[in-house]
Amino acid sequence: MSELNDQTAEIILPCGNMDETLTFFSNELGFQLESIYPADDPIDAVIFGFGLRIRLKRDSKTSPGVITIIGKSTKNLTAPNGTEIQFNYSSEPYYIPKGNQSIETSKLNDSKWKIGRAGMEYRDLIPDRYGGRFIASHIRIQKAGPVSDYVHYHKIRFQMIYCYKGWAKVVYEDQGDPFIFTEGDCVLQPPEIRHQVLENSDQFEVIEITSPANHMTCTDPNFELPNSNIDPTQIFNGQTFIIHKAENANWEDWRNPGFIMRDIGIAKVTNGLAQVQVVKSSGTNELFVAQHDTEFHFIFLLHGNINLQIQGNNKYDLIAGDSITIPSGMKFSIIQCPNETEFLEILF
Repeated sequence: MSELNDQTAEIILPCGNMDETLTFFSNELGFQLESIYPADDPIDAVIFGFGLRIRLKRDSKTSPGVITIIGKSTKNLTAPNGTEIQFNYSSEPYYIPKGNQSIETSKLNDSKWKIGRAGMEYRDLIPDRYGGRFIASHIRIQKAGPVSDYVHYHKIRFQMIYCYKGWAKVVYEDQGDPFIFTEGDCVLQPPEIRHQVLENSDQFEVIEITSPANHMTCTDPNFELPNSNIDPTQIFNGQTFIIHKAENANWEDWRNPGFIMRDIGIAKVTNGLAQVQVVKSSGTNELFVAQHDTEFHFIFLLHGNINLQIQGNNKYDLIAGDSITIPSGMKFSIIQCPNETEFLEILF
């Protein structure tokens, strides 16, 4: 591996008129010439800029390609050799679209799984993703063992992970040694905190909620975890890491009679951005009608079954593994909810 790291990688682009192309990359974009040959009639030149090494080859049939330059705001250009130069400038690490809200249900028995990052299986719980504002994923790894994960971080405004089944060994920046994340536990991953999944049990499953839906996951191969600095109060882009341990949780009355809840503690560490709780039916449920003025209201059935009514006439029967979103301002009721039924609720 060390021999590989000592080598240099480059991109090859075609070049018709060498002088015109070099002048463009030098004067318009600020690339530096590294080498060129032969001097009297150049057919090959290497230029370097923006961390990118390019070899220009005259009369090459290689595609002219596209180069995106981050952090500079100007109109797109086309080089003499046909290479398209795109400029992408944003003062924010992510973009949150205007989005929309709708009733979205996901049935576990009707779901399709797809292979995602690090070999994990993903199930999309909100197909329309609220117009790109949120993504909710049911993620699983079916066989126990080491996870082919790497130290990485996410450019997001919000991300939480609830352990639905099994356990995993995970490690986070500034949080000390790796720890076991088991069924019922939940973590709030602040924006850009470095982390890594090390190993997992059989039938490991989590529920992950992230905003925005389309966000960047970045690797950090030079950052070693666990790191030497230990500071559980460290603030990452305005948020603090938290792990809620189910075995130590305190149950209290929910906002409606006949239910109790354990609060995950996410509202406190995100300055009120999101509220997350696990709710459990604890007796005879009194009929109630409620509505919320929220950006996002999501329910995932953990155990048991539930019958929801929205806007007085639309009824939804959910069993363990199913989920639903309830748009802002819509009146809803829990019609039936047998004792000991549990669901995860997120209000944003």
